[in-house]
This record gives sequence, structure tokens and C-alpha cells, in this order.
Amino acid sequence: MGMKYLQILFFLLFTASLSNAGTALEAEAIVQEYEAVMGAWQSELAGAQSMERLRLTMAKKPDVESYKTRMIKVVGVELKEAWTLRYAGWLLAKTPLGTKDVQFIMDYAARFHMGDPDLGEFCYDVAVSSQPVMAKKAFIENSYKRVNDPKQKGIVSISLAMVLSEMGDSAVNNGRRLALVKEAIIHSANEKVAGTTVGEVAMEIVHRVKNLSKGSVAPEISGVDSSGNPVSLSQYKGKVVMLVFWSSFDLPVDKTVDLLSLMRKVDNRYLGKNFVLIGVNKDQIGNLRELEKEAQTSSKNISDPQLRLFKEYRVGKSPQSFVIDQQGRIQFSGIVGSFATLTVDALLNPAPVLAPAP
Repeated sequence: MGMKYLQILFFLLFTASLSNAGTALEAEAIVQEYEAVMGAWQSELAGAQSMERLRLTMAKKPDVESYKTRMIKVVGVELKEAWTLRYAGWLLAKTPLGTKDVQFIMDYAARFHMGDPDLGEFCYDVAVSSQPVMAKKAFIENSYKRVNDPKQKGIVSISLAMVLSEMGDSAVNNGRRLALVKEAIIHSANEKVAGTTVGEVAMEIVHRVKNLSKGSVAPEISGVDSSGNPVSLSQYKGKVVMLVFWSSFDLPVDKTVDLLSLMRKVDNRYLGKNFVLIGVNKDQIGNLRELEKEAQTSSKNISDPQLRLFKEYRVGKSPQSFVIDQQGRIQFSGIVGSFATLTVDALLNPAPVLAPAP
């Protein structure tokens, strides 16, 4: 694909007006407005005490598309300029860009910005974006090879370690993640990224590798259900356990309905078998009770509105599931779906060990 074609595509996709060049001040104003509006909405959402209030608050969700459109107009025709890289990264991390649009921005970054001081933070934004993992890995690997500044190298290293976290818990993959974390700490422990530091991100990755990878002993879960009855992971030792961390507001309504339906189906599929599904729900307890009363949820849920258990399992974005074997070890982590149930099937019906041939 030639550069001329890319430029034409860029103008068609990313600008509504080509006559006005944007500035860093305009871009920063959009970011600050977005953060203030989203923060206020999320606080109201977290405080919703009933399903009715929750639905009303959900209906008031700020229009992310409008912020995306405004930012594109500001940075669109300026993408060769160094100051735009930070805000192009913001678009990747915060707004619903299409896969082709994201690839276009990354191509621009690879062509013009490999020596820029914001490259590390841009790689971090690429890492946290919801784009295909292989595209993210390819860009950050390229950046890792080309960046020379030690501090930037450290931020790129931690970004690559984050992306590798999406690629499984093999010994080889975990070994590389830990090597990248070590490099990031040596060069950039105190560097700021997205409101935290590289050192803090590094400690989270180490914790996940050591305590939440496949084969690790699952952290204890203890809490109460919507009726105040105690529920703990240890009381189900000897059973296969699927933990599902969820809420009624992290997904669009139709997707939430699908998730709850899937959880009920999993519950029913293994009814009478050595299995239990435990939901960990971060709604206000009144919302959970209403959903249970309407028979929308699976049979067993722990109420966790203070996010104590979410934090213990390092669940930043739900829904997420963990499958834990009869000995209390994690055997799967990821989305609620076919891979999770295949893991349950394998644990409940292990393949027979064949005797060696004579």
C-alpha cells in the first residue's frame, strides 16, 4: 500500500475539515473535558442503589464518539507532528476506533515517530487498546527494536510484557514477560504512564505471573451472597470451580443479557456434577438482589461492590472467568465461553493415562 493511498484514506476517515490545523492545547482540552465528564458519570454509576437508577444512569453515558470526532479533527492532518503522538495514543486507548483506523495510526507512528519522546507512552496506549493482539505485538516489537533512549525502552518493554500477557501462560512466554519487566524496572521504574508508574505496572505483572497464571494456587475467595450468607472458595475444594467476575453495567444491555444467559446455561450444563459456578458481582447489593429475583443470574453470586475480590484477582475489566481444578489450582483465565467450558470438561472427564507399550 503506497503512502499516497494512505494519505487519501486518512483524509477520508479522519477529518471532517481539512482547512483548520489543530494544536496541542486544543487536544489537551478535549482530554481534560473527557476525563472530567467520564469521572462524574462513573461515580454516579457506582453509587446507583437500584436497577432503575442504574438503567437511568447508563442511559446518560457520555457520548465517546463525539470526543473521538473532535480529537480526530484536531490531530488528523497533523499526524506527522511530534505533539500528536500522545493524542493519537489517547484515541487508541479511549475510543472505539476501527481496526483499519488503528493500523493506519500505527503505520504513521512507525514511519514518523520512532524517535519521539512520547513513543513509550504511545506503545502503552497500544497495549491497553482493544485491538487484535498480534497487531499490537507487531508494532511494539518493532518499537522495541528501534528505540534507543533507555527510559523510552523501559516503557516499551513494559508495554510488550502487557501484550504478551494476552498470549497465554506458557513457561517460555512467562519467562520473556519477566525478562521485559526486569528491563523496564532497571530503566524506567519511576516513569509515569496513564496515571501510574512503570514500577507499579511491573509489580502487577509479576504478581499475575506468580499468583494468577495457569497452575498457580487460586487466591481464596470469601464473601457473602445477596442474602448475607458466607461463600468461600475453600468450601468447594474437590470440585471444579468457575469464577465469573461480572457486573450489570460493564457491557451494553444486550451483551449483559447474553452473559447472564450463558452463565445460567453453564450452571445447568453441569448440574449434578462435581462443579460449581460462582459469580463475583460488583453491583450495589440491591441491584444483585433484583436480578436474582427476576431469575436473571446464575445460582450463586458473591456481592463485591467494594471490589475487594476484583482486586485480589486483578480483574480490571469484566466479565472475566477463572476455572479452578479440584486441587484449587488455576487452569484457565479469560472470557466466559467455549475455552472455559472445554477446560471444565477436561477436568471433569480427564483422559485416561495409557500404559506404555510393551
